[in-house]
Amino acid sequence: MAHRLLRSRLALALSGALLLSAGSAFSKPPKAGAGGPMVDALSRLTPAQRSEYIQGLRGIEQARSSERLQQLDQAQTCLGQAANPSAVKSCWQSFASASQKTRAEQAQQQQALADRLGLPTGGKKKQ
Repeated sequence: MAHRLLRSRLALALSGALLLSAGSAFSKPPKAGAGGPMVDALSRLTPAQRSEYIQGLRGIEQARSSERLQQLDQAQTCLGQAANPSAVKSCWQSFASASQKTRAEQAQQQQALADRLGLPTGGKKKQ
């Protein structure tokens, strides 16, 4: 019992130290060219603009997650009612189409957010 308590306290202390060291890294702007164009652009934003960017991304992700859960519920209902292979195929195509549409909308929203703050876009390449 005492050994487990000591390990949990040690883990807590270690995670606190890691958080403190990570916090100090955020307070210093990165060296020019050290992290690519997005890091450079983010470092030029004011703290309020950075916060706006993160909140914008958070809102986009929350909306996407909510929509994704709805799509999964609809797919589950559709597949549960599918009586033959063609019905299953139709369910899958509908789900895939909705997912693709959601991803495209998310990309447009992220593009608009980046444009509004003067950030570079197109950082992720399609695989």
